[in-house]
Amino acid sequence: MCPGNHWLVRILSPLGFVLSLSVSATELTPPGFRPLPPGVHALVGARVVPSPGTVFSNATVVIRDGLIAAVGPQTDISPPPEARIWDASGMTIYPGLIDPYLAVGGKDSAKGGEEEGLRGSAPFTAAGHRFYGVAGQERDPGSPGPGYEIPGITPERRIAAGFNPDVKEFESLREIGFTAGNLVPGKGIIRGQSAFSVFGDGSPNEMLLRADVAQHVALVGASGESYPRSLMGIIAAIRQTYFDAGHYALDQTAYVAQPASRKRPSFNAALAALQSNLGSSKQPVVFEPGSALMVARAAQMARELGVDFQIVASGQEWRRPELAAATKAPFIVPLGFPALPKYSDEDAWENVSLDQLRVWDWAPENPGLLKAQGLQIALTTYGLGDKKEFRQQLRAAIDRGLSETDALAALTTVPAQLCGVADRLGTIAPGKIANLTITDSKGYFDPEGKVKAVWVDGRVYEFAADKKSGKGDTAKAESGSEEKSSAEKDKDKEKDKEKADKKKNEMRELAKKRVARSPLAGRGIITNPPALLIRHAVVWTAGAAGTVTNADLLISGGHISAVGSVPADKVDNVAGLLVIDGGGKLHVTAGIIDCHSHSMILGGVNETGLPSTAMVRIGDVVNSEASTIHEQLAGGVTAVSLLHGSANPIGGQNQVIKLRDTASPEDLKFTNAPPGIKFALGENVKQSNWGDRYTTRFPQSRMGVGTFYNNRFTAARQYLDEWKAWHDGGDKGVPPRRDLELEALGEIIEGQRLIHCHSYRQDEILNFLRTMESFGVKVGTLQHILEGYKVADEIAKHGAGASTFADWWAYKYEVIDSIAYGASLMRERGVVVSINSDSSDHARRLNFEAAKSVKYGNTSEEEAMKFVTLNPAKQLHIDTWVGSLEVGKDADFVIWSGDPLDSRSVCLETWIEGKKYFDRT
Repeated sequence: MCPGNHWLVRILSPLGFVLSLSVSATELTPPGFRPLPPGVHALVGARVVPSPGTVFSNATVVIRDGLIAAVGPQTDISPPPEARIWDASGMTIYPGLIDPYLAVGGKDSAKGGEEEGLRGSAPFTAAGHRFYGVAGQERDPGSPGPGYEIPGITPERRIAAGFNPDVKEFESLREIGFTAGNLVPGKGIIRGQSAFSVFGDGSPNEMLLRADVAQHVALVGASGESYPRSLMGIIAAIRQTYFDAGHYALDQTAYVAQPASRKRPSFNAALAALQSNLGSSKQPVVFEPGSALMVARAAQMARELGVDFQIVASGQEWRRPELAAATKAPFIVPLGFPALPKYSDEDAWENVSLDQLRVWDWAPENPGLLKAQGLQIALTTYGLGDKKEFRQQLRAAIDRGLSETDALAALTTVPAQLCGVADRLGTIAPGKIANLTITDSKGYFDPEGKVKAVWVDGRVYEFAADKKSGKGDTAKAESGSEEKSSAEKDKDKEKDKEKADKKKNEMRELAKKRVARSPLAGRGIITNPPALLIRHAVVWTAGAAGTVTNADLLISGGHISAVGSVPADKVDNVAGLLVIDGGGKLHVTAGIIDCHSHSMILGGVNETGLPSTAMVRIGDVVNSEASTIHEQLAGGVTAVSLLHGSANPIGGQNQVIKLRDTASPEDLKFTNAPPGIKFALGENVKQSNWGDRYTTRFPQSRMGVGTFYNNRFTAARQYLDEWKAWHDGGDKGVPPRRDLELEALGEIIEGQRLIHCHSYRQDEILNFLRTMESFGVKVGTLQHILEGYKVADEIAKHGAGASTFADWWAYKYEVIDSIAYGASLMRERGVVVSINSDSSDHARRLNFEAAKSVKYGNTSEEEAMKFVTLNPAKQLHIDTWVGSLEVGKDADFVIWSGDPLDSRSVCLETWIEGKKYFDRT
């Protein structure tokens, strides 16, 4: 480390030299090991940025025994006489950079790795219940050892327990200026606890600065073999685990207080580990949501569970910045921006979607946008394939609005605070650890600038200067003519470099300005008048008034005020009244309601990991950004029931939404709609045609499905009884464990949740109705119900609705007896019938699907139109508010160019609650 070979010229004072000779033998390292540095250093003449927003010119930093001893202008700070002097003229010194999110052990994709949780792939293992048919046959669930019953939920995992510094990784991070960081578990759902390390080259004991920094939870990482296999399943599993942790604390505390008077509770390392999140110490929980919409869901869950939280940005918060802002949480922001695709053939660009280009254009703006929302941000290398690209990406973020001061804070003070080490790192201040990042005069935020060295724990790590080829001794040894040729080549190289630099600068200038509009632009409410009057139209009320010609419809405050003839004096003084004249030709109907949709769901419509997934909620994964919202508005659809798929006898909880385009997932929800749940019969639930790999789960036969229902509803009754007994006892002692699956089934028994059951064959339909009746349950709707016409009297007697297809049949064997007359025949026998889509494509033409019953079944036009308006509203128990055009109801309606059952008619306008969301013009 000779002074002449390095950018820092070190001069030992005579006193320092004498002190170096007096080092005791115990401080000397063996031959071959890096010698211990002297304990006192003074870096002089540098530009020093001790904290974001503060700059000292021509300053001095004094380091003593690995800590900052002093910092300030040279006029104020004199180097100690025993210090080794480092000439830092022309350099910039920053606090050592901190990475708050370094994944250890790989990274989960959205689907997750199949190598995890093989023991948990036993088909009957569940969170909160198991069903084998024979008591005592349960296998050890989850991962090996005393943990939780779901693979991927390992909160007891501690990075600190197995910490072994990755020398190469630390070296690569030092080279781009990082001196410390938080090491986080990279796989699983509830992944475990991170640990904070400095990036030196000592032993694990020396490097580890703080153990158990935070718990890490990801909304990715579902196993391909076991529950959970979907995004909604992951969310349900997280929710159940934290509820279990709360109960575990109560149970253990009660046992410790009275061990002789009750049964010993089981030990669970996972639930014990989560106590630090729930206790008074409040270890933070870092959520990795994986998408812009799940940012909001993670925040809602964190508040529901009562945990302090931080969020790892998905990189797409620009899609819905208001959702990120509403979290009020700190964000850890990756800079792994997507690269612009390269194509040799210009025509290939035709295959690049607008959204792909939008993603590329918006990505660098994400950090600045989050900061502009008033959020605290920290930056991370997480997600970068090549960490050497970090500074280039950082520059792109700064070019798009992130200030250099905020960028420095995001690399120093903010991550130090989030990781709980702000008392030791993050700024250059007396008493703090001597972690420094040193660059040349261009500074850290110019990608052309060089990181010359970092200091970690008061120890310097220098980086060699770039070596240029084509110069030096070899050239000197060549002949004169060759030297001239070499010089010319050098000139050519310089010219090429100048051209490349010019092009690079031009591209950078272009990239500074975003071209793509926000994905919210052009969406949402088109007009929202205080009052609206439609005159001289054909109004299909779907109510007692029937279809009224040359009628008026008055809307005010988002509700229907009058239907029929509206006198002029009633509206003469209405401020802001918008009038639409139908000219006797336009038709107006209530908004179409789709009783069976899977269109706007994130992360899979089926949670296939268990035969009962009553605990999963479609409401957790509503996709407000789906293009199908606009497409279905164009077909007159105003409300849909989003259903879980039909993979399980007992599926997940449904969610009724209104298609309020640009509303958040929560604001799409139809809050007046009672809760429901999807059940299923037939081939799907017994895993017909699933392939040998997946046909492992009970039940495997139609008769097994009925047995399973009896088992789960019996368990739900026992669960309700257990809670009743506890409440009857004055809510004393440890309450029963909250079981989200049995809780949902209990709501069915108590009449608070509607069953919507996928069904085809008459024998199964009858068996299912009888089974539910034995538990006192009334079924809400039978979905598909393609043999329902054979048992229409029994369905009517039970009181279930029938939501069917118009003319889908023969797509599999169990629907071979479906007929196009089914809807009409069931209606004639007294069943409330609706026509559903079960298809994003059919949903755009549900008025024509309803018209088929006029053609095939001689159903009247008025009754056929009710199949997609009033009747689905009745089936979903929302007909108090929607489904017909009657005074007091929500102003959800559609204006058609002609008769809505005429295939020549088109939807002109779609209105929801008096606001126009679609206009064909």
